[in-house]
Amino acid sequence: MNSQPDQLDLSLRVPGMLEIEPLVDDFLRRVVGLAGIAPTQGEDLIAAVRSAVLLVESELERGGEVAVPIEVSARIDPTTLELTILEHGRPLGEGALDASGADIPQRIRPARVFDDVHWVQRGPEGSELHMRIARPHARIDVLSELEHRVDAIESAADHAQLAESSATSAYRTRAFRPGDGLGVAERIYEAYGHSYPNPDLYYPDRVEALNRSGRLVSILCETDGGELVGHYALERPDLGPIGEAGQAVVDHRHRGHGLMRPMREAVEEAGRELGLLGIWSQPTARHPFSQRMNLGFGSVAQALCLGTTPGGTTLRGGVDGSTESGEVLRHSCFLYWHPLAEEAPLEIEAPEALAPLLAALYAARGRTCTLRSPGRPSRRSEPIRTRFDRVRSVGWVATQGIGHDTLGGIRAALEALRDAAGAEAMFVDLPIEQAGVGHLASELLGDGLRFAGIGPRFRKTESGAEDVLRLQLPVAPFDEAGLAVEGELGAQIASAALANGR
Repeated sequence: MNSQPDQLDLSLRVPGMLEIEPLVDDFLRRVVGLAGIAPTQGEDLIAAVRSAVLLVESELERGGEVAVPIEVSARIDPTTLELTILEHGRPLGEGALDASGADIPQRIRPARVFDDVHWVQRGPEGSELHMRIARPHARIDVLSELEHRVDAIESAADHAQLAESSATSAYRTRAFRPGDGLGVAERIYEAYGHSYPNPDLYYPDRVEALNRSGRLVSILCETDGGELVGHYALERPDLGPIGEAGQAVVDHRHRGHGLMRPMREAVEEAGRELGLLGIWSQPTARHPFSQRMNLGFGSVAQALCLGTTPGGTTLRGGVDGSTESGEVLRHSCFLYWHPLAEEAPLEIEAPEALAPLLAALYAARGRTCTLRSPGRPSRRSEPIRTRFDRVRSVGWVATQGIGHDTLGGIRAALEALRDAAGAEAMFVDLPIEQAGVGHLASELLGDGLRFAGIGPRFRKTESGAEDVLRLQLPVAPFDEAGLAVEGELGAQIASAALANGR
């Protein structure tokens, strides 16, 4: 399909055989739906075009030509729907008679469907029968935008669907094997084109190396015939005590069978075998389906990270960052947590306004949390770590401790990320159990940072890993109007994150 601002061009090329009639009917139904033709008139139109196709096929067969290619095309502009039948056999045209002796255009005119029917001669390319009808709609751009959004929603829903079908048992999951790298790269390309923000997955040798090192634990889904149709991975770039569940794709031709669930279960089992504390994931806030999928797995929302993903990232079907006006804005992602081991009680400090929400976040994941009185930070200087992802244009600032100069260090790091590196979204992770974190967070919120949520077990310690309080500073515009939020807890997190910026 070729779409322009005020015109749609569609075509179907088929062999000239009577057996392809259902395929032509399906194509025509989609065309009349796009053109906004009323159902009753649409059925008459389809019947008339079908008769024209059959008449052309019969005329070609009568001339001794069988299965000559035929193209059925449609052009939809703001005022007109024009359908054409291009045959590549012997020349036909005005005066061409069908088996009954009637001229083909005359034969289909009695249906009183089309405003005009005529032949156009294409020389060596063949003869083209044109059928034109006025459209009831004035603006094709409205139709085009609606179709784009419907395709996007259906694509996202199919991608994240968990319910099994009668065909689910025909698939199986398995661990990654040497040589699977090419199949993984193909699945990522099939789902995202060239827009996926992790370029490693487009290189089969990198996928192989990451799996060998344990930094990526790929789970694959395949058909009984061995065709690789799905991928879900556990990512551990630092080989730490937690992992991120992600890079989940299912070939669009095999969606609708609940294949995400067995792959996700295998990812969780891989995490348990590695002795991980838990796994986290980042479902998009561009639509609710991935969030529902995580809730269906038993994961709980812990944060909303604004503008984490470039707007050009596109799932097959059109799920991207484009707005109604056509402006492309950055995506946001929720952060979900799925513990794989029992979590010990903890004491935290927090700004007073955030205390009720933080208590709700810990209650949702079943971890006992006590809010203590504000303490004094250490007198010593604490190291600050900065990281920048060039592909996503995202920066992170983290501190292992809170000292007398931590606030100044964080401010300087944010300035460098924004001005020197060009970060379009920035995040600050603070050790939520340390003395002085409540005052430090209040100062940063006063600087214009926003609440994001809890980073579960994001801070490595000598004994394992603990939580961080995550704040954020979106620099580039993000799609706030298009945020989709699933669940009451998600709504509370989103409300807090968006309120900080006003």
